[in-house]
Amino acid sequence: MAFFVAAAHAALKAEVTRINALNVYPVPDGDTGTNMLLTLESVLKETSSKDYETPEEAGKAGARAALMGARGNSGVILSQMIRGASEVLSERASLTAETFADALEGARKRAYSSLREPVEGTMLTVVKDAARAAREALEEGSLDLASVVRATAREAHASVRRTPELLGVLRDAGVVDAGGLGVAVILDGLYRCISGEEIETDEEVSEADTLHLGVISGSGEEAWGYCTEFIVTGFGGDVEEFVGHIHDIGKSVLVVPDDDVVKVHLHTQDPGDAISYAGGFGRLTGVKVDDMEAQVQVRSKVGPGERNHVVTGSLGVVVASRGEGSRELFESMGAIVIEGGQGANPSAADFARVVEETGADVVILLPNNKNIVPTVEQVGELVEQEVLVVRTTSIAAGLAAMVGFDAEGDAEDVAAEMDEIVAALQTAEVTRAVREANIEDRKVAEGDYIGLLDGELVASGESVGEVAFELSRRMIDDGADLLMLLWGEDLGHEEVGEISRAIESMGDGVEVEARYGGQPLYPLQMVAE
Repeated sequence: MAFFVAAAHAALKAEVTRINALNVYPVPDGDTGTNMLLTLESVLKETSSKDYETPEEAGKAGARAALMGARGNSGVILSQMIRGASEVLSERASLTAETFADALEGARKRAYSSLREPVEGTMLTVVKDAARAAREALEEGSLDLASVVRATAREAHASVRRTPELLGVLRDAGVVDAGGLGVAVILDGLYRCISGEEIETDEEVSEADTLHLGVISGSGEEAWGYCTEFIVTGFGGDVEEFVGHIHDIGKSVLVVPDDDVVKVHLHTQDPGDAISYAGGFGRLTGVKVDDMEAQVQVRSKVGPGERNHVVTGSLGVVVASRGEGSRELFESMGAIVIEGGQGANPSAADFARVVEETGADVVILLPNNKNIVPTVEQVGELVEQEVLVVRTTSIAAGLAAMVGFDAEGDAEDVAAEMDEIVAALQTAEVTRAVREANIEDRKVAEGDYIGLLDGELVASGESVGEVAFELSRRMIDDGADLLMLLWGEDLGHEEVGEISRAIESMGDGVEVEARYGGQPLYPLQMVAE
């Protein structure tokens, strides 16, 4: 089983960026390819690390792993396809053409039964058409396993091309269904595993790759609410009552019971209500809530032909940042932002996922925090793309480095120029002491504002302005005549203006450029060249 799962996983991983780019819904759980990939990854981890006494035991473990690791609608539906196929395969001694056709039919039945109102023109339709093609190939006398799998994969791609005819939202956007394409790609991987060959393609089959990629915004009549996911373990109570209530309070609902575990996905205006209700039936794990309305607002700012999470050139840049203002500044300069910084360090896997989603051949990473530098240096081992790291240690330094970014330039040259910018910077930060301390003969009281210059504590005081003046004086004495201030969530616009004017009065020709970052913990970050 692990062999086939690995083949499906590899095929999907190679196409995940293309699948993600096809998604038309402006919601944060819209990374269809990534969600499907993570589901397969859960199965792969489970089945490749253990030995099972019987096929039934292996199938049950794989299906449960798929359910537990599923993300979003596409992931949960794929987990049900895996469950349905596993139930068939666990009863068979070997994988024949007949068994494969039966397994696809099992996948179809489980997927459709998991939804109260199945929608055609989605991955459901694609697996249904693929299962039909497998049965027809058998009836026509194709008893060779590879021939049957090839027939199902080709029909899956044909079904993907037809999805806009069945679902108006796809037709209006000019795209095919992303989840359906994911199913077709998985079947491609299985065929390649069984035969060692690629699926033959023609102009019609490759048409799905060249359709216009669009984004559909919300109707304006209804807010998107929150995408809410969780798992109830040790479930106790009336399953039908539970399922009915979740459907009553949400949309895009998927509730999948599996013994004493229930996986839930829904869109709702009140995630707290759903979570509180579910808590009465067992222990909650894997709770995930995303604000889809905020995501709609962000994507509505994207101009024609632009995409927030897909890089159109061969060179991309991914940055860690906190604060809405900083996010907007980075995105306006061509960066893709991963939320994280002081007190919230993203993992190497988080970076790897975003790097893969960029679609770029080479990706430059800006950690923007000294604690994140070691993390980003591991990312190159997790992705197939080339990764270059520019070792920025603050958000303000990252913004300064972005001046050297050129999406059309040579990757090595661009990264080198950004490195040169960073090397020439003085960076300063103002924050508050969380405890009393004696640092290099300087006594700091808890709650004092402290100033760090290139990582060294050089100032402390009772106000942001007092500390900022000392930091600025040192940088001006070192020859700086232009300072960029990035102010955080705890600093007001009026106070920033006063600080800027005071700094400019320190010397002739000194200029200050202040920008709103909104970062927590650091009321002020400063850079000077």
